[in-house]
Amino acid sequence: MPDSDEFDFDHWKNLAERDPGAYFSERNSMIEAFITAQPADAQPMLRELQARIDATRAVAGSPLAATRELSRMLEQHLRMLSERLQALRSETGALHAALQSNIKH
Repeated sequence: MPDSDEFDFDHWKNLAERDPGAYFSERNSMIEAFITAQPADAQPMLRELQARIDATRAVAGSPLAATRELSRMLEQHLRMLSERLQALRSETGALHAALQSNIKH
């Protein structure tokens, strides 16, 4: 991989076409380097997520099918985060109202 911190699409595309084994080896090394650069408590979750991504890609049947399934996974996670954020906002609002009520009394 070139020394630049920027993603070099052409490098990865050419490597995948020229030597798929080297592509996957380098890809795995880059993913592992990213994961190990994260806080220790986040690493197991990231490895589990990567395993789910790899399993989805393996059984999808085609790159397009894998992309669609991974997009569905992302959408599901974003929906869950949105619901949690809404619940947090609701609880925060209730707490704020309770505090305001206690201050007035």
